[in-house]
Amino acid sequence: MEKRVIVIGAGFAGLRAVRGLADKGFTVTLVDRQNYHLFQPLLYQVATAGLESESIAYPVRAALRGLRDVAFRMGEVTRVDLDTRMVSLSSGDSLPYDYLVIAAGAATMFFGLESVEHVALELKDLDDATRLRNRVLTAFEQAAHEQNPDIRRALLTFIVAGGGPTGIEFAGALTELIRQVLVRDYPEVRREDVRVLLVE
Repeated sequence: MEKRVIVIGAGFAGLRAVRGLADKGFTVTLVDRQNYHLFQPLLYQVATAGLESESIAYPVRAALRGLRDVAFRMGEVTRVDLDTRMVSLSSGDSLPYDYLVIAAGAATMFFGLESVEHVALELKDLDDATRLRNRVLTAFEQAAHEQNPDIRRALLTFIVAGGGPTGIEFAGALTELIRQVLVRDYPEVRREDVRVLLVE
């Protein structure tokens, strides 16, 4: 009987694991709460209206097409029982396994700064990117009609926390969006009132 492998997470690591295990005498099930693989390095482009969501999301089933003994299960893992070798899903279903690969991704690290965690917007998935883009546009809408110059400048101050590749790319793309599009679309907003601050 073929050994059953469950791979949790359809990101880069999960897909690579599945491809490496395919056609090697295992029955492989890939589990993810989304039915698409997300190319996270370009999330900042979606957040700054440079790309549409579908440009960086690829269907998992299409990515697995042609791989023997590989299946996909859309679901959120709620529990892993190492003793009984079972993975529980939010649907109530349980999946047995002989081998388990956990490639579920990473969570945003706030380094214990609870005040930041409560107000900051993350950039880990498509919903985050859309929320961030909407927040920027909403700030410009509000600033366009704000009479108090201090409040207007506060609305138009964007702080990007983290000087890694995503932070730098997002800060640059946001600045480009502001200079090339938003200050033209919002003539009520003065360019000198808009600030993008990168904090590392």
